Amino acid sequence: MGNVVAGKFPGTVRLQVDPPPAEGYIAGQKIRGAVYCTSTKSLDAGVPLNVDAFLVGKERSLVKYEEIEYYYESFINAEGRRVREQRARTVTRYRYAERNVVAMAIHLADISTGVKQGVQYKFPFQVTLPQDLPSSMHCQEHSHVYRNYGHYDYRDWAQIGYDGNGYCSVSYDIHAELKGKGLFSTQRTNQGIKVLAAPLPEQALPHYVPPVSRDINFCCCFDKGKITFGAKIDDTRIGQGENASIDFAVRNQSEVRIERVEASIVEHCTWYAGGRQNDVIREISKAMFRPNPRWDAVTKSTRATLEGDHDEYNRTLRMIHDAVEVGDNSSYVNAPLQCLQTYQGALVTTRHRIKIKVHMDGFFVNAPEVNIPMRIGTRHDILGKDKPGKIDVSFTEVPNELEKPTPEDEEDGDIVIAPGVFVGESQAVLGGKDIKQVKEDEKMSDDGDIVIPPLQEVLDPTLDNLIYELKFAVSPASIVRHYLSLLEWREKVFSVLAPPQYAHILKSCEIEFDQPEIATAIAPVIRNGNFTCDYVIAAVGVVNDWLRISMVQKLIPFTRDLAQNKQKIKNKLTEWENVCTEKDIQNEINRQQGPPQGPPQGQFNQGPPPQVQFNEGPPPGQFNQGPPQGQFNQGPPQGQYNQGPPQGQFNQGPPQGQYNQGPPQGQYNQGPPQGQFN
Repeated sequence: MGNVVAGKFPGTVRLQVDPPPAEGYIAGQKIRGAVYCTSTKSLDAGVPLNVDAFLVGKERSLVKYEEIEYYYESFINAEGRRVREQRARTVTRYRYAERNVVAMAIHLADISTGVKQGVQYKFPFQVTLPQDLPSSMHCQEHSHVYRNYGHYDYRDWAQIGYDGNGYCSVSYDIHAELKGKGLFSTQRTNQGIKVLAAPLPEQALPHYVPPVSRDINFCCCFDKGKITFGAKIDDTRIGQGENASIDFAVRNQSEVRIERVEASIVEHCTWYAGGRQNDVIREISKAMFRPNPRWDAVTKSTRATLEGDHDEYNRTLRMIHDAVEVGDNSSYVNAPLQCLQTYQGALVTTRHRIKIKVHMDGFFVNAPEVNIPMRIGTRHDILGKDKPGKIDVSFTEVPNELEKPTPEDEEDGDIVIAPGVFVGESQAVLGGKDIKQVKEDEKMSDDGDIVIPPLQEVLDPTLDNLIYELKFAVSPASIVRHYLSLLEWREKVFSVLAPPQYAHILKSCEIEFDQPEIATAIAPVIRNGNFTCDYVIAAVGVVNDWLRISMVQKLIPFTRDLAQNKQKIKNKLTEWENVCTEKDIQNEINRQQGPPQGPPQGQFNQGPPPQVQFNEGPPPGQFNQGPPQGQFNQGPPQGQYNQGPPQGQFNQGPPQGQYNQGPPQGQYNQGPPQGQFN
């Protein structure tokens, strides 16, 4: 329930929003509510009143920083002379900034017929949240994560508000506004709502961590050999409360035993204002891998032998690939329900990564590690097991439902219910490049009119306009999906893309996890489905290293020249990338070429040729006419074909084993080739 705001208007204005689900409103869902106005005096007709509601989402940042300030101080020295010296001191300063994430105007009514005293006026509305909204969040400096019995507990992170430290937030509010002229000023009230981002795609985005070789040194200078390790993440996109499964493999070629291997999720939140930034980095989950014999140290002689073997590295790559494929050593890390979701905005950025760290036995020995980007979002099955994936956002008006009195309305006495107002997500203004900033520690005032930016004008279908939109989009993938649905954009932009332009679109998408989705969405449209290996090579060249394998695996099903030009792709990949993708490439070539058409004639190891179909019987008349001239040098025993086979011989098939052993010796001069019927 919103706060009651009283002013010159003779009465009250309040806002009521239907309670959300336990987890909050999910982007793409509908929100219902109503604005209530009650006047303690009758207002004559002709007094204009405007009733409006607004949905506003903002990202905010307050950056705390210190700087050296120089000043001059005068004093009397020991000689009795007044001197002036420059001094320095550390001062704390702040910068504040905010930017719209979404803004929607909901015009409810224009009243000019007068208002009755004591009557409650209800203005119901329904608004559909855009599907691309980020989740509500809050993070501040010096908020620590404490470990408690193997779990991670966010003790003071939930505190929201300014306590002298920097903070950032993404928050949403619904505002109600009653605006009049002459007699009274504008009256407002608002209610905050919690929003969850739309569920993650159900399709997994796996990642093969390229094997890395690290030198093991004692006291930073004594060489003890090296280790090579790699991993596979089954899905780099997981929801809050879900587990990320990790398969790990290592080859120890050093004289130091591996003591333990840890996997953890690290969260890094950064916010910006006035050219400054604050950071919070914390470890939110941790797991261990079980030891195995490959962790043991090797002797000096074994190490020397391995270092002198030029094929050892290739064998190690194969061993690691095979080990992570079969899950030889698996563990998992959990994304806590209270953790932030991955987000990249203009003022606030939250990133997550999986860190795998190898601890060697002994003191003063370095601990190699590798980091893998990951995305934490809303779990795909949050709506229930029967409703995974996208939310049904079909816009259906139900005026009778909105305009029915509620039990609370009936308790309030006389009530007038206005027609319901429905606003779809097409009326939302998402994102934008306008950032408001305030110096020092003055928080930006919320007073004044709520300004909703105008709806974005329709852009001409050009590549430059698409690139411009991607730079400021809340969700680049949704921008691409929208324009792909427009025929003019498909024909004038996407279908005529050359490989460099295709790569330019992917590079302009700053959210890395959206790049595979954008690439696969555009691929079928290019050149009316004539997608070639050149586009795969262009895409692999601009994405981050950790996405290259997934990009190849997702794009090769769209290619039309894979069998002819697969080597072009392989030449652009590393040895590890080739090991991980060779099976996918070959399987896709086999799929495109279709199933085999049957063995070449005479391949008896794969089954007898058509003319020896004993189970079906010989062609009519074959035995009455005898074999073709010269087929057998001596011919068959006299009368064998004139008399025909014993009754039922060909219907039942030959005696068991007759053809597996071959014909009786000497029956034919040449006899069939050995194993003809095997």
